[in-house]
Amino acid sequence: MHLQLMKYKGDGRIHKVVCAIDLYVHGGEYTICGNTIPDSTMKYDDCEAVGDEFTGNLKDVTCPNCLNKINFIKSFN
Repeated sequence: MHLQLMKYKGDGRIHKVVCAIDLYVHGGEYTICGNTIPDSTMKYDDCEAVGDEFTGNLKDVTCPNCLNKINFIKSFN
C-alpha cells in the first residue's frame, strides 16, 4: 500500500497523519480522503504533504477520514 505523511490544520493545531494514496481513481496524486498531494499548501488548503510517498500496510494508516472510506469500501464484501 502506498502511503503519504500529511499535515492538517484543525482545532487551532497542526496534526500529522498517515494517509493512504488513491492509486485507482486519481492516479496517485490524491489521498483516499480526497486531498491532493503535490499541490496542497497549508496556507490555502489547510493541509500539505510531508516528505515522499512510502510503502506500508493498512495498519500504518492513521488518518480517520482515509480509514472511514477504507472501511466503507470493505463493507461491500
